[in-house]
Amino acid sequence: MPGLQMARFVGGRGLAALGDQFLLFAIPLLAFKLTGSASQTGLIFLVEWLPRVLFLPVAGVFADRIRGYVLYIGSDVVRAVLGLTAFAVMLLVPDGKFVVLCVFAAGMSVAAAQSYIALEATLPRFVPLDQMARAQSIIQGTEQTSVVAGPALAALLASALPTTSLLAVIGAVYALTTVNTFSLRRWLRTETLSSSSGERTTIRSVATGIGEGVTTLLRLPAVLGLVGVTMTVNLVVGVGMATSAATTVGVFRQPDAYYGALSTGAGIVGILTFFVVPKLMRRLSPLAALMTSYSLICLGGVGVGLANTFLQYALSYALLLGTVGFFNVVIRTERVRRIPREQFAKTIAIIMLLNQLSLPVAGLLVTLFTRSFSPQTIALGSVIGSVCAAVLLIPLLARLRTSPAPPDPAPSHGEGDPAGGRN
Repeated sequence: MPGLQMARFVGGRGLAALGDQFLLFAIPLLAFKLTGSASQTGLIFLVEWLPRVLFLPVAGVFADRIRGYVLYIGSDVVRAVLGLTAFAVMLLVPDGKFVVLCVFAAGMSVAAAQSYIALEATLPRFVPLDQMARAQSIIQGTEQTSVVAGPALAALLASALPTTSLLAVIGAVYALTTVNTFSLRRWLRTETLSSSSGERTTIRSVATGIGEGVTTLLRLPAVLGLVGVTMTVNLVVGVGMATSAATTVGVFRQPDAYYGALSTGAGIVGILTFFVVPKLMRRLSPLAALMTSYSLICLGGVGVGLANTFLQYALSYALLLGTVGFFNVVIRTERVRRIPREQFAKTIAIIMLLNQLSLPVAGLLVTLFTRSFSPQTIALGSVIGSVCAAVLLIPLLARLRTSPAPPDPAPSHGEGDPAGGRN
């Protein structure tokens, strides 16, 4: 793909990430405004993430069999239609807004799962292994840029428009990404797939593909350790996100714009880490880099739980979410190094299912315990639970000290050598 088209592709996926950030801003805020309940806000977080998690294994099989171009187009079209339809239905049926929001959140989560796995699967097909850390840093930098711009723009729009209007904006954003991706079809269609791409996709073949992903994962103890520690991180981050609207608006009595500033601050921290992560990755071992990033996340979580003022809370929240980018670069790079290429999409889908399973669990915990505990107390408890679980994972994480086995050679009819890059 020529440089100009590659820049357009990266920009298009960045715009999709911007739409994702609009979602993360709009859904909890709408839920809290509609219900006034932190418990109901936790429930919508559960609804938002559970379908995504359950669909991930199927998304992985599709990513091995269908080119990323088709999956990007399909997921973006679905999200555009859902956004515009939800906005219209809320205008026509005001009394059913919360139900519409739940259906909207569930549908968007399934489409997002397919788009995410397609992007993960495409990377090893184009980027050489020795450039993977740099490529992952670029991906994380793009995502963090959307984290900065998304909540700031969403807060600006929310101050000028009804909050429900954000759903129409989200639909329009995904419509634009669809047009952009369609215009790049000439280059994106050249992507080559694994040998399984020629097989007929049936329920049995999908189940077989899922089983192959599980089998591959069980043979990789270091990757299993990464999965475990990521689950603990996502629990802390999930509880922090699920309680952020209730804490900002309900506990500290701040306006909606301050809620948008939370994620913007986290994005700024993430962009700052983007400049230092490649250098740190060269200086630190994978295990040292992993534990450094994990410690920073936990420190942010403790600050969120103990904050007495909104400023303390905002700074801690920025540390909690902003340093996740550092953590992501480490685990993504190690996954690519250690998972056989021909089984990558199937295996990564199982990994993502396990990783993100703790996000709906976080929503469930918030739903159950906000009747007895404050949102900040729940956040602090999630950090304590995370650290206890991470200690048990040390024997598996110690395997990161050993080099992975050389990657299996690509079959003659398979993916071929990576020859380029993507965002």
